[in-house]
Amino acid sequence: MEGGPHTPAAGVVSLEVSQQPYVWAERGAEGGTRMCAVVTVTVSLPAAGEGAAAPAPPARAEILLLDCSASMGYPREKLWAAQEAAAEAIRALPDGTYFAVVAGRHTAELVYPPAPRQSAALVRADATTRKDAQDAVERLAPGGGTAIGSWLALARELFGGRPGPAVRHALLLGDGRNEHEQRDALVAELAACSGLFTCDAIGIGEDWDPDELHLVADSLDGRADAVRDLDDLPGEFRSVTAESTARHLTGLRLRLTHRAGSEPLTVRQVHPTRRDLLPERVPAGDRCVEFRTPPWGDETREYLVCVAASRTPQDPVDRSLWLADLKIVREAAPGEPGPVLPPARPVLVHWTRHRDLYSAYDPKVAHYAHHDALVRGLEAGRAAQRAGDTEGARAAWGEAVRRAHAMGNEPMLQRLGDVVRIIDAATGEVEVRPDIRPLDINSAMVLRAHSTMLPQRPEPRPEPRDGDA
Repeated sequence: MEGGPHTPAAGVVSLEVSQQPYVWAERGAEGGTRMCAVVTVTVSLPAAGEGAAAPAPPARAEILLLDCSASMGYPREKLWAAQEAAAEAIRALPDGTYFAVVAGRHTAELVYPPAPRQSAALVRADATTRKDAQDAVERLAPGGGTAIGSWLALARELFGGRPGPAVRHALLLGDGRNEHEQRDALVAELAACSGLFTCDAIGIGEDWDPDELHLVADSLDGRADAVRDLDDLPGEFRSVTAESTARHLTGLRLRLTHRAGSEPLTVRQVHPTRRDLLPERVPAGDRCVEFRTPPWGDETREYLVCVAASRTPQDPVDRSLWLADLKIVREAAPGEPGPVLPPARPVLVHWTRHRDLYSAYDPKVAHYAHHDALVRGLEAGRAAQRAGDTEGARAAWGEAVRRAHAMGNEPMLQRLGDVVRIIDAATGEVEVRPDIRPLDINSAMVLRAHSTMLPQRPEPRPEPRDGDA
């Protein structure tokens, strides 16, 4: 546990595991199964003004990557909205934040600070630099093509020249497809950037590719979304920037220790966005692996962890057995105040021959299974629509609506409402709208990585007693 009587704790981390441990004993004897659990991690940071318990957040760096390709000039309002949004983001930067602004075309141009490429460096935000940066953004003009990898490469160069900040974040705005760069080049650049900084990606206009934005955001621990109304873009930039600057707890890792003969099969962040962590696992000892997490603010994230469970002849029936441990650990500099960390939580397996036990589902695990099915429905609907199969699209999007309703995912229901007319969300009865635009489908598709948590059930109200008012 970090934090002690001489080092004030920089917040509190909690960890809970939700699972249904019962497995049909005969199935285990036939070769095993998987045990799935949802891991809920919540970080509570001290508020400003709480004295010694609220250490100053570490220095951070922010880079705005603004699409300034020729398509941003059609209509001209797109670039105007992007310029206003960039100005809002710059205004939201706290004093002392290292920052820069990059104009993205078929090459990347450092717009601010005005330094030669060979001496490019981030500058610290204050009243003067914020005003100078806003003036530089106002002078931007559209032109050229789109090569997102080159934008990210310049961001990597700028972040790499400033080793001090532990928190590095980029905000990318795009209105088109990555047409002036091979996909392999973009994938290679994303691999080079991974772990160095996080990146959120926002699409505007009609022609951006939701799969490309997902690729960028997923590779760089960010989120992808769309802004359908240009008037909403400044507010979205301000919100994303404020959310990013609030995340300053770094170094948290999820540690999984499993029993002999077992192994992790799935480790995936499922809330607030979906991201596969298993390919990034790092060995941390015998039967122990760790998964890094990007910076935290006051927030809750949930992870789906599935571990192989095979029954051995020595395993008893009708008794809970240890299968794995989950723990939050943190790498920090000596003397650096850290948060209070929770104890490890077990993942259990309980072999049973009671059908009413093994056939039940854990509510949280089932909740995210709904989301997996929702994503499949979205993707199948888009494929059917492209193939001219309206009935197939209706059925697939209807299933996505049903799953979104079951999850209480109102943002997705709103996006799907532009693609289909929802007659009965609970049953998935829908009609495909005759005037669907590519923007309508893209806006729903880009939200497929976003999820909602299982709604809290209201506490039952006590029955009134005689004499109560």
